[in-house]
Amino acid sequence: MTNIFALSSGPGKSGIAVIRITGEKTSDAIKILTKTKLPKPRVATLRKILRIDTQEIIDEGIVLWFPGPKSYTGQDLAEIHVHGSAAVINAIHHDLSNLDDLRLAEPGEFTKLAFQNGKINLLEAESIAD
Repeated sequence: MTNIFALSSGPGKSGIAVIRITGEKTSDAIKILTKTKLPKPRVATLRKILRIDTQEIIDEGIVLWFPGPKSYTGQDLAEIHVHGSAAVINAIHHDLSNLDDLRLAEPGEFTKLAFQNGKINLLEAESIAD
């Protein structure tokens, strides 16, 4: 199974950044970053996002948990909504990339998984790409 993460909200300065994670390692990644249990499915939950190695607070933000197959990709999926500064995004990406079997997604890979898992059709996938 593919375990990937990516900035979902797009690059550049913004007030809020959304980082998406999908795959069988998603729940582990969220528990490691927040040092708490998973939030209830589909309920926006305020959590501190912590550095994996030092427990230093990176940011405080909203975590959403979407267990598969009822998610965009058809796999377990989570979204982390944090402040949009480059420092926050880079710190979270750095820590996620250091987890086993979790890697940065290629462009369009979340949509590709959604298509492959029957969550969207080809026309929808192409319209997302546009």
